[in-house]
Amino acid sequence: MTLILNRPTRRRLLKAAAGAGLGLAAAPFVLRSSAAQSWAAGDPFSLGVASGAPRADGFVLWTRLAPEPLSPNPRTPGGMHGGDVTVGYEIATDPALHDVVRRGEATAEQAFAHSVHLDVRGLQPGRPYWYRFTSGDASSRIGRAATLPSADATPEKMRFAFASCSHYEHGYFSAYRYLTDENP
Repeated sequence: MTLILNRPTRRRLLKAAAGAGLGLAAAPFVLRSSAAQSWAAGDPFSLGVASGAPRADGFVLWTRLAPEPLSPNPRTPGGMHGGDVTVGYEIATDPALHDVVRRGEATAEQAFAHSVHLDVRGLQPGRPYWYRFTSGDASSRIGRAATLPSADATPEKMRFAFASCSHYEHGYFSAYRYLTDENP
């Protein structure tokens, strides 16, 4: 007498099919790792990087994943498909990113058009930092940010720059290039 324990039955086949179907349905909502992502469709950092809201101990970094930035499809803004994506970041004290002082991961959330707003704290006051984002086989341009001087510091001089609303239809963003050249 032979006992067969794993004999395929209709019930087992239906359970397996239901499990596979649920797995496929949930796949677009699974958080994708920054190391596993491949960007054959285009540069995910095509919109660049930015920094702002400086403090004595940090600043905010921004990027948005958009391998197809002019994609007209509202269901795939910027050409992005699926759910949230984990994005890596590095912050260094030098422009070549040799002296990395902070490294980690952030989430580019689908609910926010795959943008990242990273609030960085715990850095030294009154100095420049350089940063970049990574996702799979792609790296962003290297950006520059600076922390404010400490509250008790008395700097000899301070320079500020101000740029107002940018309206692409009324011209290119040349003011930003000049601000970068002047290094405020």
